[in-house]
Amino acid sequence: MAYGDLLCTKCNIAKPESEFYSEPRNPNRNFKRSNCKSCDAERNRRYLSLPGIKKRKAEIKRRSNRKLSYNFPPELYDQRFNEQGNCCAICKTVIAGGKGTFHADHNHQTNQPRGVLCHNCNVALGNFKDNPELLQKAIEYLNKYSEVE
Repeated sequence: MAYGDLLCTKCNIAKPESEFYSEPRNPNRNFKRSNCKSCDAERNRRYLSLPGIKKRKAEIKRRSNRKLSYNFPPELYDQRFNEQGNCCAICKTVIAGGKGTFHADHNHQTNQPRGVLCHNCNVALGNFKDNPELLQKAIEYLNKYSEVE
C-alpha cells in the first residue's frame, strides 16, 4: 500500500485517493467514501437492475418536480386525479399518452394548480398559450368547417 492510498472496504484493495468519491454530505471537508468508484458502480448496476426500481425512482422524481415546479404537491395531484375519475379532466381518456404519465396542469401566470391532463390536452392548452379567446376562435373555426359537406 503506497502512501496516500485508501483501502476499499468492499474489495479490500488499496487504491489511490482519486479512485474514491468525496462524501457528498460534507463537501467542505475532504472525506472520501469507504468504497472505491468501481465498487460503487457495481453496486449501482445491481440496484438499478432490480425489478421496477427505475420506474419507482422516475415517479419519485416526477412527484417532487410537480411540487417544486408547479406548486402541485402529491396529495393534491392524487385528490384532483381521483375527483376527475382517474382520467383526463378535459377529454376523459384513461390513457395518459406522451411518456405514459398524466400531467399536472397549472396556471402559468399565478402558478396555481388546476387539474390533471393527458399529454394531448396538456400540449393543446400550451400551444394555445392558455388563452380562452384563441381556444374560442379554434372552436369557431372547427364549427365553420365541420358544417361544409
